Formats: sequence, structure tokens, C-alpha cells
Amino acid sequence: MPELPEVETVKEGIKIISNLEIKEIFTSDKKLRINSSNDFSLLKNQKITEITRRARYLICNISNNYSLIIHLGMSGRLTIGKDFANYKHDHFACQFANDKWLIFNDPRRFGFIDLIKNYQIKDHQFLKNLGPEPLSDNFNNEYFFSKIQRKTMNIKTTIMDNKIVVGVGNIYASESLFDCKISPMTSANKITLNQSENLVESIKKVIKKAIKLGGSTISDYVNASGEFGGYQNNFNVYNRNQKNCKICNTKISKIIQNNRSSFYCPKCQT
Repeated sequence: MPELPEVETVKEGIKIISNLEIKEIFTSDKKLRINSSNDFSLLKNQKITEITRRARYLICNISNNYSLIIHLGMSGRLTIGKDFANYKHDHFACQFANDKWLIFNDPRRFGFIDLIKNYQIKDHQFLKNLGPEPLSDNFNNEYFFSKIQRKTMNIKTTIMDNKIVVGVGNIYASESLFDCKISPMTSANKITLNQSENLVESIKKVIKKAIKLGGSTISDYVNASGEFGGYQNNFNVYNRNQKNCKICNTKISKIIQNNRSSFYCPKCQT
């Protein structure tokens, strides 16, 4: 699943179609995760005035006071192309005045595109209960430590909770915990104040680096130009089961937590 760095990279890549008139629109008859609240024909002859991101959701504000909310799901791709061939898993596309196409392709159909009124964004079912952005000032040690005091679940699952902090998915949770040398099995309420501060700093550090390198490509992810990300070449633990730790040479371990794979170094992360 594309995580925050991947979605941020896509956001920056599609900004080339900002303030260009939408000429043509395509929608497939295949059902996505949710049905759009409004007819996409409302986009015709309009412009995308602003493109932002909230958690893993892209928000495209439209000149007629509507907004597109786009979620890539597990396997979705949002790319800019010169041509639109209407491939098997293309579910949405629109052509702009420069003849470029914005194309949403999603083989597994866990993603969605929703067209809503601007004023409805804050109350959207997937946006209304989100925690702070990891790179924002609101995500700090005072806030985070207060949130985990009564959490008895493991810290790995805790930092993947979007009500606590958004966008820290499976890859970046494992990498952040390795960076600050905390075991993913540690109960959240056992984290000390100093460990909490180090974890907040590690999350910010890892997310920033991942964005700089264009995100991580494990299987499906490509940026808006169809290119792979580069952060996967910098993984310390994720997807490195039984490979040597880059610091101590201990074999990286893999466990299952909350139905997700966690990777860690048994020696470095005690």
C-alpha cells in the first residue's frame, strides 16, 4: 500500500496539471471502495486550483467549489500521461488543456475517487478522525507521550494508528523503530519519556528521507511519471528477514503483529 511518502511524491508530480481546464472525463463501470458522492461530469470545463495531501489522501480543489479526494488503496496508481489507452484497470481519467491525461489505475480496487463539496472535506468519513501529520509541529513528544500512556498494545501497532499520527505505515513504522532502537514488541505504555522523544524524532527523520528519495517501491508503486521510488534501497530492516543487520550483523527477524509483518534486529532493538 502506498504510504505517506509515496502519496506526497505523487502529489508533487501531478501539480503540472494545476490551473488547466479539464476537457474530457472517463469513468469505468467497475465499483471502487466507495461510490463518488457526485457525478464526475461536474469536472468538465473546470480547473484544479490546488492539490494538497492529508494523511494518504490527495485532495484536489476544483474551481467550482468541489474537491476530488483520491486514495490509492493497496495497488492504485495515479499517473500523468500523453495518451489514454483505457487499460483493463483504469477507473478514472481526465484530459487537460495541455492534452495530458490524469489516470487512476487500481487492479485490486481498494482505492477510490470521491467528488464532494469543498465544505464537506473536514467531515468526510475517511478524514474526520485523523491525527496530526508526522512532519507537523503538532506531532511532538508532549502530544505523543500523552497519547501512549494508556495504550497496552505494542508500539509498532500504536504508531500505525491514524488517530494518533497519520501516514506511518508498515514500512516506515519498522524503519523508525529500528532507527531509535526500540523493539516493536514493547507495549506502548512502557515507552519512557526519552524513548518517546527519540521515536518522534525517528519518525520525522525516516519520513523526510523517504519523501526525498521518492518513496518506496515494493511491488506496485510508481510516481506520477511512472517511475519507481528509491527508498527501498535504504531499508535497514523492512523486508530483510534473515539478512544481517547493517549495524551488528545479527540476523533480522520477522514477526506478525496485528496481521502485519514486522521486521527488527533482536540485538539492536531490545
